[in-house]
Amino acid sequence: MSIHDGVPPDAVFADDSSDRTLPMTVHNMGFLLDRLGADCAPLQFIRELTVNSIEAIGERGQRAGEIIWDFDRTSFELSQPPLFKLSITDTGVGMTGPEMIQYINSLSSSGRLQAVDGNYGVGAKISAATRNPSGVVYLSWKNGEGAMIHLWRNPDSGEYGLKQMKLPSGRYSHWGPVEDTLKPSAIKDHGTVVILLGTKDRENTI
Repeated sequence: MSIHDGVPPDAVFADDSSDRTLPMTVHNMGFLLDRLGADCAPLQFIRELTVNSIEAIGERGQRAGEIIWDFDRTSFELSQPPLFKLSITDTGVGMTGPEMIQYINSLSSSGRLQAVDGNYGVGAKISAATRNPSGVVYLSWKNGEGAMIHLWRNPDSGEYGLKQMKLPSGRYSHWGPVEDTLKPSAIKDHGTVVILLGTKDRENTI
């Protein structure tokens, strides 16, 4: 194809190379995730989160690790009446706060090699987030330091992303530090907990 006068300046390149491509973008990410989530099996998130945990344990270079499906004890103890929120805990490599922003809040980014036959972190985001618009909370420890994020669907905008949280200093951030009092006994210096909050705060997700 030839370029004619009248093409917007932002679509014209300085050179005449024929292999320059304007990357495709997503106009409405929330709609895309909802549509992809509708194609997932009802319990596919269990498979996807379990595979993520297996891979995280493998990244530590150890021959064995723990993966525990249970209800989240903190949610249960702090709620009245008590709520059962489904959770998965692993003793994998863990993530820092910035790593969680990079890996969890980007649709196809997981820090692992991307391949058509690989897991690469997409399945869990689609299958879990779309079935838990109230939130998927990640608590993760790496080298003994804990951090958390809250992935949710903003009820006002319909956008999926990380919920802003207020830090003890009064500043706001999309990740925050986590005290060791919230760390499950199975996790020592490395590991991750994922808590599924469901469609509303008062929902039992077990």
